[in-house]
Amino acid sequence: MAKTLAQKQRITKPELEDFIAANLNNELQQDAIAFLAYCNMKKILYKWSSTNTWTMKSKGKSIGLISVESGSWTVGVGFIELIQYDDFIVNENLHNDILNNIRRCTNCNPFCAPGYTELILGKQYRNLCRAMYYLDEKTCINFTNPNIEAIDKAKRMIDFRLALSNGTTNRPIFDPAINGLNRIDNTLCVNGVTDLQGNKIMNQTTSGAGISNLFDGKYNSYARFWANENSYDIVLQLNEPVALTMYSFVTASTLQVPDSWKLYGAKSLNGAWTLLDE
Repeated sequence: MAKTLAQKQRITKPELEDFIAANLNNELQQDAIAFLAYCNMKKILYKWSSTNTWTMKSKGKSIGLISVESGSWTVGVGFIELIQYDDFIVNENLHNDILNNIRRCTNCNPFCAPGYTELILGKQYRNLCRAMYYLDEKTCINFTNPNIEAIDKAKRMIDFRLALSNGTTNRPIFDPAINGLNRIDNTLCVNGVTDLQGNKIMNQTTSGAGISNLFDGKYNSYARFWANENSYDIVLQLNEPVALTMYSFVTASTLQVPDSWKLYGAKSLNGAWTLLDE
């Protein structure tokens, strides 16, 4: 029985450079090889992963994908971390490049009729695929046969992703004051997380995914809520008074961000609350 292309490639694990030489014209070859030179400079590995596709990885982190077909090549930059940094996206003029890659609903699922909407990067989008709820590290912003401008944007996205922490260290944030990433260690010492009545906040979901995880300073900690939890009061009790200079929200892969919020400060739980931001 003849082997399929996928089976053949699984055995041979073809080198990307050889595939580029065999499938692209001279102009596209030069662009693709130049991009691989950038990857090598950044110590980004690109190993065969599936049919005509190679995964870009750096220090164990999946950065994106490179695929080559007969006559075309595509570089896809991982989407899941970028979407959490609106300031960077707008500042680098990458807003439209990301939004234009949003998958449109084709009514393939009876639970996902056209007309489904989602708020992404501050813009309401209609007729989105329900699968947008399940974004992961393989969801990419794709540039097919990219010109110099598109390759430059892909590199800027990758450079930003490489600058992000990986693992359990504190996450750097995009600091408008310095127009770039800035590692700001969490100096807040939170000794309690409660509601306005002083009751300890507990999730209605799996233990270990509680709200206090949001303030433990670890990159991979998270809190999970049911969809009907549309309003929540969270009180952080600190060991000592602090001056709040900046803060940020980081959402999970659902791309759901708060529609509105208010940030208050008080000298005590029973003291007068002062509106700081909204």
